[in-house]
Order: sequence, then C-alpha cells, then structure tokens
Amino acid sequence: MTEVNPLLNGTLAGKIAQKLDAADGKKDGKINASIWNEFVADKGGKTIKESIDVVAAMNSITTYAVKNAATADKAVNDLAKEWLGAEAPAPAEGNETPAPAQTNPDEQTPPTVDEAQTAKDAESVKVTVPKAAKPTNKAEVDSIIKNQKAGREVADKIKNAFNAFAQARTSENLNQLENALKLINKDNVIYVVEYFPDVIDKIHEFRYKQDDVIKYILTPLGEKGDDANFSIGEGEQKMTRSQFYEKSAKRWSFNAMKSEIKSLSKDIASKERQVKDDYTTNLKAYNNAPKVQKTFDDANKLLAEVANMNPKPEITKGEGWANAKLPDGRWIEVKYGSNGEIEKILVSHDTTPNVKPDGSSFDGAEISYSKNEASYDINKNNFGYEGSITRGYDFEKLKALAQKIFG
Repeated sequence: MTEVNPLLNGTLAGKIAQKLDAADGKKDGKINASIWNEFVADKGGKTIKESIDVVAAMNSITTYAVKNAATADKAVNDLAKEWLGAEAPAPAEGNETPAPAQTNPDEQTPPTVDEAQTAKDAESVKVTVPKAAKPTNKAEVDSIIKNQKAGREVADKIKNAFNAFAQARTSENLNQLENALKLINKDNVIYVVEYFPDVIDKIHEFRYKQDDVIKYILTPLGEKGDDANFSIGEGEQKMTRSQFYEKSAKRWSFNAMKSEIKSLSKDIASKERQVKDDYTTNLKAYNNAPKVQKTFDDANKLLAEVANMNPKPEITKGEGWANAKLPDGRWIEVKYGSNGEIEKILVSHDTTPNVKPDGSSFDGAEISYSKNEASYDINKNNFGYEGSITRGYDFEKLKALAQKIFG
C-alpha cells in the first residue's frame, strides 16, 4: 500500500494542495504548472515550468500562508481557510477524461462540529478586554524629550568649551565658555548634569567660586524643582526649592552643594522618565486593545469548537497536564493542581512560530488563563506574553468548557 503523508489530509495546506492536484481532472500527486502558477500569482510564490509534487506544494503553501498572514494581519489558519474555500482553477484544456476521485483507505473521517453549540459556548466565555483610555499628556512627553535632547547638546558644548579653554586660556575661548554656560536653563539643567556629571567640579574649578555654581546650576535647578513640585519643609516651614536655595545656599560647603544638585537632578529626571514610560505603556495598551480582544475571541472560538468536536482530537497526557493537538498544529493544553482541578488553560490558535532571543522558534500559546490572570501574546515575534488582564473573564466557565475536551 502506498504510504500517504498524513499531513495531506490533516492540515489546511495539505487539503489546498490536494484541491489543486485535482483541478486538472486527474488526482495523481502532481500539480500542473498552469494551475500552480495561477494559485501563487498573488501570494508571492515561485512559479514552476512543468509540475510540482503535492507534498512539496503543501510545504510551500504553509510558508506562503505564514508570510501572507503577517502582511494581512490575519491568523494563518483563517487565511488558509480562505484559500481552501476559494474556487479552484478550471481544469486544463485537453482531451483527458477526468479521473474518478481517489480514496485512501487509511484516511480518517474528519470530525464533525456542532456549530450551533460552538457559537453558544464561545459567547458564554467571551472575554471583555478592559478599555484603555488614550493618554492625553503627549505635549508634556514631547517637552521632556525635547529637553533631554537639549541637555545633551548643551552638555557637549560646555565640555568642548572647557577643553578648549584648558588648552588655551584666550579671551575668545573664555567668551565661548561663558556663552556655553549661559545655555543652561531650568528646562535642560537636570540633563546637563546627567550627561556631563563633572560640570559642577569644572565650574567650581573655573574661578574657584561657589557663586558660579549657584549662578549656572543651582539657580535654574531651583526653578526646575519649583515646576516639578519638589518643595522643602511642611506647614508654615514649607518653601519652594528656589526660596530654599536663595536663603541657604551661600552658607553651604561646595560638597554639600554638589550633593544637593546631583540628588535633586536625579530625582526630577527619574520622575520625568516615569512620565514617558507611563505614556508609552498607556498608548500601546490603547492601540493594541482591538488586537487583544480579537486574540481572546479567536482562542475562545477554538476552545468552544474542540469542546463540541466529535470525535475529539488525540489527547496526550503527562504528570499534571494534558494536551489536545489538532492535525493543523493548533493546540489546547490544561495544567492540573494537586487536587486534580484545572488551574491553567493555554490555547494556541495561531501556529505562527514565536522567536526566542537566540533566534530559535517554537509555537507558543497566544492565551493563558488562570483564576487570577489571563495573559496574551499578540506579537508572535517575541519570547513571552505581552500583557495580561485580571478581570473581564470567567475562569470557571472556561474551565467547564475545557473539561468537555479533557474530561
């Protein structure tokens, strides 16, 4: 008996290849060039001159589906189903008599799915992804980015001016240095200190006067502290940073002044970076919300479909886990607690490989459910989950659906 590659009957790509094979009226394990070239014309595939073996065609179709799905922002299986459902190319012209459909005695009857119950079950476990508000502080973040850039540029100018003055103490270089120091203001001072940490020592050494440090660094830093609400004291003793510096700074030692400058600069810079990070996180959550919702919907649809499938797919079991894998590569896995109850449900409805940091790949789950958290992966080009939600889903209902699969 001729051995038939099981993937031809068990995967969408295999079924597409077989459909193309039969399109010339003769299912002989080869696809004619005219039929194949027409199929790949809009998919970025390679054309052929004579014919292509049906198994080789299946492998190529898998590759094209992965690439086209990424471009079209679709799940690989959804796109493959579209291709499979498309009308097959017309039979080639000629005088060949269409051969009767060939059957494989070893081929298993495809499982049936109760579509009505599947839709009902999918709706019963529908996840409501919490809506993310669009951040409204873009202007503030843009200003922070602008000040960071300005701080680096001013720091470089001051550094270069000090180097030039150290090599030649000319009046021209002195003017260049003083003009560079005058570029420091309340908006960029914290980043000048960050990008040129020695600037405080350099200014002090310039004329051995703490007044220069107060003038060029501490005064604008006090104004920045005022803007950032870094006040001093409580109640009647409370005062702004600029008031505090004006009252006290002249009595400080140089080291005390230097310590204050570095400490406050670091605190304000950290606060601004947190504003930037929060904005980026919130904007990403806002933009990704529709994709996250679709990922949960697709995962639950597969869960409901397999729960209402007859017969069920082959189930593999191990210590504390069980896995159901479909012929097309999609899979569902559950993990059990010490009491035998399901504690976690993982679903992979998209077989696009995940890429590890070392370049290797694996097919990871897009969704992971547990009682307290549901994690999601909407970007297959990463190693782990991108985020999670802690509300908007019913784990007990999901568990009940999984039990219809695994018992």
